[in-house]
Amino acid sequence: MARRRINTLQRAPATPSLHPPLLFIHGGYVDARCWDAHFLPFFAARGYECHALDLGGHGQSEGESDLDSLSLDDYHADVLQVIEQLDRKPIVIGHSMGAFLAERVLEESRAEAGVLMSPVPPGGTLESAIRLFFQHPQFLGAVFQMSKGVFDSQALGLIKQVYFSPDTGDQVLAEFTHLVQPESLRAICDLSLLFWRWPPRTPALPVLVVGGEADAVFPPYMTERVARRWHGELRIIPGAGHAMIVDQQWERCAAPVLAWLQQLAPQPQPRARGAAALTCPA
Repeated sequence: MARRRINTLQRAPATPSLHPPLLFIHGGYVDARCWDAHFLPFFAARGYECHALDLGGHGQSEGESDLDSLSLDDYHADVLQVIEQLDRKPIVIGHSMGAFLAERVLEESRAEAGVLMSPVPPGGTLESAIRLFFQHPQFLGAVFQMSKGVFDSQALGLIKQVYFSPDTGDQVLAEFTHLVQPESLRAICDLSLLFWRWPPRTPALPVLVVGGEADAVFPPYMTERVARRWHGELRIIPGAGHAMIVDQQWERCAAPVLAWLQQLAPQPQPRARGAAALTCPA
């Protein structure tokens, strides 16, 4: 599989830290800037080294001309390429499609832990797409127009209704429109067909699953399936929608992630030559 130039955003920790780095993986139709709006500065200010990548064909990464041919396997390779450049295994934090990519990293034990936010359910997106079609028949058309940069009042209303919490203001929606871009048709098809995938056994890694009470894309009962698969902790955030990382509710979603990270078992640090090994709090 061809390697391409992958752009990353980095935020250094405000103070020296022994925490593992955090690697943030964005979902469909957006790029790494969705994390830089709130989450990267929030976690960097609390002592975490933060990285967020633009998947191939997104943001400033290569692959825009071949976007529709890029698969989930290609995106997975992009994530691994970034992990190879880090000093140690990261904690992966993924949203929506990015949560599925984070799961693949966890399946291969290439991360120390994972946070799955508004994750794609184990059976893929087909159930959700059918459900949305009957509840909001014009929504898929609105998403297509949105990915082409067309935002009329009707489309914005549907986007707010499906993606965001009910109290989302116009300014938040306007800022969201600047993050949106086209998504790979092949990756969209891959996500809809996950029910054909034979998932490997999940390794015994710490996993937190975060869902939104008002998530119309992957409602809490779908999010619970992901938590069961990983035997992970589940947090359902009252009032939060699918776009929880850029929603007005973002801090209510970030706070339990921070609390969970701070509870992780201490990680052994490298032994200095001629000195005793030390274990520092995570």
